[in-house]
Amino acid sequence: MQIEIVPYTEVMEDAVGAFNARLRAGGVFQSLPKGHISERLPRIDDRKIFQEYFLAVDGRLVAGGYTFMHQQFSFRGNIKSMPCFGLPISEGIVNKTYVGVGPVVFRDALARQPLMFTVGIGSTDAVVTKMLIAMGWSIYAIPFYFKVNKPLRFLRNIAYLRKTKLRRLALDTLALTGLGWIGVKLLRVASKYHWNLKRSVVAEEVSDFSQWADELWDVCNLNYSMMAVRDSATLNILYPVKSDRFIRLKVSQGTELIGWAVVLDTQMRNHNYFGNMRMGSIADCLALPENAESVIQAATRFLEVRGVDLLISNQSHSSWCSALGNLGFIRGPSNFIFAASKKLADLLNPFEATVVDIHVNRGDGDGPIHL
Repeated sequence: MQIEIVPYTEVMEDAVGAFNARLRAGGVFQSLPKGHISERLPRIDDRKIFQEYFLAVDGRLVAGGYTFMHQQFSFRGNIKSMPCFGLPISEGIVNKTYVGVGPVVFRDALARQPLMFTVGIGSTDAVVTKMLIAMGWSIYAIPFYFKVNKPLRFLRNIAYLRKTKLRRLALDTLALTGLGWIGVKLLRVASKYHWNLKRSVVAEEVSDFSQWADELWDVCNLNYSMMAVRDSATLNILYPVKSDRFIRLKVSQGTELIGWAVVLDTQMRNHNYFGNMRMGSIADCLALPENAESVIQAATRFLEVRGVDLLISNQSHSSWCSALGNLGFIRGPSNFIFAASKKLADLLNPFEATVVDIHVNRGDGDGPIHL
């Protein structure tokens, strides 16, 4: 076996299809992209944001691969290009002959792009996470918050908590007796005064991002230790006008523009965590840290009025986390892991203190694909 890492080209598409079929036969449903050109983020002219794919090959046989999502990032105004490392996958999962492919993939990615990160890899116990830690990467679980809007729907559908017969009985009892509804209402009362303080905050649904988003970006980007560039050109690529999945909110307080949010209203179908709930997600957002609570308030109010059962958000920055907590969101276990290469961790040194000042959420990496 002699593994070589090569760019994914059209002539390799059949071999990738065969690789994906072998994984499926082995009970693994992760796969490499069918096509060599990204459908979501193709490389177009000199555009700064795009995806490219690399394959681990043994002769003509594909044995693994990975992706780079290239994007520009601001480090308190210092702009650098940096990829998100994604989809490291190896046939070693189903065939021990190729167990050494994983480390080869990681080493190749680091040789090409020493300054990089990955996000959303599942858990601190995942094989990929353990490999990253062993290679000296720094890990941070981006906090997850949720807020119940419809208690009965939540108790009946929260599959993550209904895994045993005893838990299902307890949750059904809470639903039938009304105790769950009372508990949620008490949490609302505890945070109600925050809502009363900011009645002038308004969310306006817009079709796209324009000059106003650029002006906000210019104001905000110096205030975060790390953040993907979120100017209008980038946002309109990530959240294209032709997609009706993304709801874009322009947030103002009085006559002053203070921020924006991208939210989703998704009907889940037998989801392994959320069952059949209608879920509202605050996927992406931007404002000065001191205006984070106003933007979260506006996005939350918008989704609750639409009638979602549950609201969720992953936010890394301490101000956005505080905003969620102040507005009645509860912090839960996170499976949205941020991992920084050694070079990136050095740039964020000291990592443990600085990582709470980065602005990373579900809008980063592969985007809100599972929401």
